[in-house]
Amino acid sequence: MRWKLVIIVSFVAAVADFLIWLFTIHFLFGAQFNASRLDVVILGMLLPLAFAVFGGFFVYRHTARRRKLQAFIASLLTLIFILGICFAGARLFPESLFIPSWTGAPGLNLN
Repeated sequence: MRWKLVIIVSFVAAVADFLIWLFTIHFLFGAQFNASRLDVVILGMLLPLAFAVFGGFFVYRHTARRRKLQAFIASLLTLIFILGICFAGARLFPESLFIPSWTGAPGLNLN
């Protein structure tokens, strides 16, 4: 298995996704991330999935054996890296990347 390819592609896809997501949120939807807007939440979910699929497809096309397994691992690693980068960004820049709790969201009762 080509672990270097899987890890590097996953990390690059995660960083690219975070930067494009940050650009989209800040310049198209306003300076402050607001998770109460449905369009922002949907876009925030679709971009990581698209980049994970792209990363998996890239690994699939550049390996000879066990293509499906490596593509799945690359997609999964991309999603994990994206989550890690987003949470790290929210910790480093809490004023611009605020992650609200969902308990107070309108129309959502988790009790």
